[in-house]
Amino acid sequence: MINTALPCLAIATAAGLFLTPIAEASPRFTIENNTDRTVKIDIYSGDDTSCLDNEKRRSVGPFKTKTFGCTGDGKGKCKVQFSVDSVAICGKQENTCGGKAVKMDGGARAKVSRQGRNFKCVIS
Repeated sequence: MINTALPCLAIATAAGLFLTPIAEASPRFTIENNTDRTVKIDIYSGDDTSCLDNEKRRSVGPFKTKTFGCTGDGKGKCKVQFSVDSVAICGKQENTCGGKAVKMDGGARAKVSRQGRNFKCVIS
């Protein structure tokens, strides 16, 4: 008797790999710092609702641009908190992590600029 369960299992597993949604991949986003200050960012996974346990802490130096990523966890986005000199900037009104973070979709770009003493973020 021929055991056909193993080949069927292998085919099903391979098919599942091809059908996995792209949103579960690790989304990547870019931070463009157009200021004379270092911008620190805390990066959280897409499904972290409280933003208490960051995946990474990174920084973007003055007038630099860097690309980062996170674990998408099926959401296709990262949650990011920005700060300058330990002061939070760029919060969002969506109540993401209590209004302290922004959602960054895969491929998104955040441009941080300064207007006097205030910092402004434009997400595109």
